[in-house]
Amino acid sequence: MNPFKEYFIKGQQNKDEGHLFSDSWLQEWRKSINKSESYSKQAAAWNIPLILLFKPLPDFFKSKNSVGIYLDLRSGTCTELRYAVSDDIETNCVVLSASEKSWLQLLQSGKNPTLFLLNGKLKLEKGSKTLLVSNAGAAKALLDAAPSNSGDQIPNVSEQESNIGNNRPTSEPHERFSTVTKGLDFESFPMKLFQKAKIYGVWNPSDISFEKDRSDWKNMSADEQTIIMHLSSLFLAGEEAVTLDLLPLIRVIAKEGRIEEEIYITSFLWEEAKHTEFFARFVMEVIKTQPDADRFHGPFYKKLFYEKLPQALSALDHDRSPAVQLRASATYNMIVEGTLAETGYEAYYKMLDDHDLMPGLREGVLKLKQDESRHIAYGLWLINRILEENEDLHPSFENLLDELLTDATNIIHEIFDRYDTVPFGLEEEWFLDYAIKQFQHRMEKLKLNN
Repeated sequence: MNPFKEYFIKGQQNKDEGHLFSDSWLQEWRKSINKSESYSKQAAAWNIPLILLFKPLPDFFKSKNSVGIYLDLRSGTCTELRYAVSDDIETNCVVLSASEKSWLQLLQSGKNPTLFLLNGKLKLEKGSKTLLVSNAGAAKALLDAAPSNSGDQIPNVSEQESNIGNNRPTSEPHERFSTVTKGLDFESFPMKLFQKAKIYGVWNPSDISFEKDRSDWKNMSADEQTIIMHLSSLFLAGEEAVTLDLLPLIRVIAKEGRIEEEIYITSFLWEEAKHTEFFARFVMEVIKTQPDADRFHGPFYKKLFYEKLPQALSALDHDRSPAVQLRASATYNMIVEGTLAETGYEAYYKMLDDHDLMPGLREGVLKLKQDESRHIAYGLWLINRILEENEDLHPSFENLLDELLTDATNIIHEIFDRYDTVPFGLEEEWFLDYAIKQFQHRMEKLKLNN
């Protein structure tokens, strides 16, 4: 039996003070928090009380004249942990609510509460979602410190990749061809995307005029030019990275004989190559110099684009397992394209559209966004297909999403850390909020276990 469930049932049967959510349990949790090195490190910057509301209110909390649990969290410590009363909600605090079942599930699963928040199992009643997501590590450490938490870690995808190389694919002769034996399934989702790619993906970067963009660039302040170059540098390297790294995914789909999918994702590589060309042309024709553009690539950006993305995709050359495919698609489609790129496109529009600047850049970004929407749609479809065929991978995949979301938010913090005041009125809170909404929107499309 799960240790949390056993702990709870024993307490209810014995009517003692050791069961889950009892006074003694709360105090044991507080002691555990203050002994946790992980929480002390992760929550060093957190200085606001947290209230965990129970809705509907269980009889146990009614008997305590309480609405939930109050935690006063200060600089990596818990100074007070007690039953919450209604008046506490009116103070300066963050308030989360969930059913008793959801709180128990969260405590006993060992999962990060960030994903529970983004998939709707937790509701933010008061406070900033971006603040919570930015402190995902602290939230996880807080719950890990709860009494009876066994500390068992659900294996994540990267752990399953430790045996990469044991199933090295070999070149095999073709036994048959699908188009000859059964034909193409034109009603399949990938083939429908391919039809759209042939209509909307046929655009030429060299047809876009940058004449007005050059004039606008000359009239910008030095700070405005810097933020445009900063964002463009991230996109330029990002588009080149996916162009360089995408081939292993195409090979895996081909090896599995999924001809409709392979036909569609061949358009990926062509479109990513055009995206690389577009940003290279913009830099060459408008900015006209490339003065150490990679200076804008901070440690967190490099961790994702220089390391994790190529590692996730190149791993497919040695291991075609579903777990490795999930990591590749999640890194590429959900985070690089579905969260960071989508947020970057919106940032361009927020800077330029509102001021009617750089129509050439805006036109190209619009074309890119249309292409990427198809890529993301296929990526989510691919992830759902793999999860439906491999339900045992759900826990490790959720752990992976939490890891990658942290990477994405770290990159956003890194962007804004360079500026005292960001030109064009860009704000870090807006940027983070938009990125989190994009991630949440992708989460809602996934068929994860509830």
